[in-house]
Amino acid sequence: MLKKSLTLLILLVVSTSLLFASSVKRDIETLKKQFPGENNLPVVYLKIKPPKLAGETAITTNYDYFSNSVIRDQILFDVTRNTPHLYNMVRPFSTFPAGQRHVVHSFKAEGEWVNNTVSGGQAGWPSFDLGLTGTSLTGTVAFVYHTPNRLAIWDGTTNYTKVPFPIGDPLDPSLIIAGDKYFMASSGNREIYRFFKSEDLGQTIVYFDSIANWSPSPIFWKANGGVEVNIAKSPNEQFIMYFGTNEGGAGANPGHVYAGWPRDSADNVWIISSTNQGVTWLGRSIGWDGDTTLVQGYFSDYAPLFENFGQIDGAVDNFGRIHIVANGYGIRPYWINDTTLGSRGSLFPVLYWNSTSNTWRVLTYPGIDTNQAILSYYPTNAIGQSYPSVSVSADGQVVFIMWTGPQLKEDGTLDTAGNGAATPTTYFWRDLYFTYSVNGGNTFEPVQKFPGMANDVSETYGHAAQHIQKVDDQTYRAHIVYLADLTTGVGPFDNVLTANPIVYTTYDITVTSVDDNSNIVKSFELEQNYPNPFNPSTNIRFTIPEKEHVTLKVFDVLGREITTLVNEVKEAGTYNIKFAAQNLPSGMYLYTLTAGNYTATKKMMLVK
Repeated sequence: MLKKSLTLLILLVVSTSLLFASSVKRDIETLKKQFPGENNLPVVYLKIKPPKLAGETAITTNYDYFSNSVIRDQILFDVTRNTPHLYNMVRPFSTFPAGQRHVVHSFKAEGEWVNNTVSGGQAGWPSFDLGLTGTSLTGTVAFVYHTPNRLAIWDGTTNYTKVPFPIGDPLDPSLIIAGDKYFMASSGNREIYRFFKSEDLGQTIVYFDSIANWSPSPIFWKANGGVEVNIAKSPNEQFIMYFGTNEGGAGANPGHVYAGWPRDSADNVWIISSTNQGVTWLGRSIGWDGDTTLVQGYFSDYAPLFENFGQIDGAVDNFGRIHIVANGYGIRPYWINDTTLGSRGSLFPVLYWNSTSNTWRVLTYPGIDTNQAILSYYPTNAIGQSYPSVSVSADGQVVFIMWTGPQLKEDGTLDTAGNGAATPTTYFWRDLYFTYSVNGGNTFEPVQKFPGMANDVSETYGHAAQHIQKVDDQTYRAHIVYLADLTTGVGPFDNVLTANPIVYTTYDITVTSVDDNSNIVKSFELEQNYPNPFNPSTNIRFTIPEKEHVTLKVFDVLGREITTLVNEVKEAGTYNIKFAAQNLPSGMYLYTLTAGNYTATKKMMLVK
């Protein structure tokens, strides 16, 4: 309806009405008087009948932004109340520009959506969480937002108790609840990532760390690589992770490994994680800008540029395994001569990393990855295949990943539309894509377009709750929120507004039963322990395809046996064994699995 030609006169509108695909009618002169635009431009409202959407509308907004660089948690599913909760930045359609953006908590009660404004007055960039295990915070829903920066705690009705952050205006805050503690982060006025916590049920918030304290080792930091920093937790709330991107070096190719910067001072992706609800922390960098050796098995030489867009997301399962996804925008670099760097074009994959394999891989296909027209037509920050999100089941076996990608015509070219400005900029329309794994991220199903995508809307910012719901032994459910942008690439910055639905939907993944031969474990495997390095405990996971007598032993580097963790007959399956090393000194240790004729040994590092 709107796709082929979207032309709106914003400056000197002389017509008294405009027919837009037979569904958009309005009196321009009346609109100019009622809604004077910013910078003396008239605001044009497009009253468009929403197309059929993949899900149900919770609320509408004339804002077409969900996030800057990282989508913090804006959806969760409350099993106890049997309801989804959404928490979004909304600019009410009827109040622009006099009204400012709000942060709104939406949930279902008796089958209907309830929308509570947590804060107005230019509040935005939200994040929230649900307490799952604490003595006092189980069932608590808590929220953070900026301008003003606040922690808000919901009482289950319409009231939100609000607590200010302790220093300045940190901007872009994130939040998780672990046990009876709140952990928060902020961009530190977009200058330095800062970490906060509350150990008194949210009565006070204290600042306890910053990214600078981890630099130059093990994480190099010169400046924030993205606007937001995010936090994830395991469903049992034992494992916590802060993650983000950093700027490293400077110059013509700032911090890029291909330009000569070493990994230990390059732009990077980092994680700071805890195995004990935030008592102790370990930090590391896991990806570096411009590193052509980072992603293996791709069809081409490739240097991802994580820091450029910073669109990463993470999730943690109950065994502490970390899963990370990233917008993999990058280039195919080569040296023309000793001093001149060239590029064979850009690439736009979605990348995935987990702490078991400790490697990055590409999830998407070259058909979109190599489309050079993306550089000319991407809307706002949605370059390539953007804003990926990752969800994981408590047992770590089901991993669901979705992202925003270009909408394609039948011939494989981008489906584009003008943005309605006097001199239109052309953007591509967008769709949601997804894939999933049922074996802990070892292999993924082929990429699919999400069901129900409409041709005359940009489905964008697809974001799944970090925890996948286990419905029954065979069904896992991802809970999803996305924005249905009715005019792609158009928003308040263009003074062309539409009532864009914020949509809730789900996707069910069916896992075959143990009687299905396709689901039977067919090989032995000893996985890398996690966390590694560790202090004071770590998890060792192994798989056996048949009933065997199994031993799992730990040795020091001189070959002396430290302990036997397993020494018994076990049925076929996957097992997780916890190794506690409180009484051992720091250093390298070995662990060996023996099952029938199979033997494997791996290294692990204890750091106290």
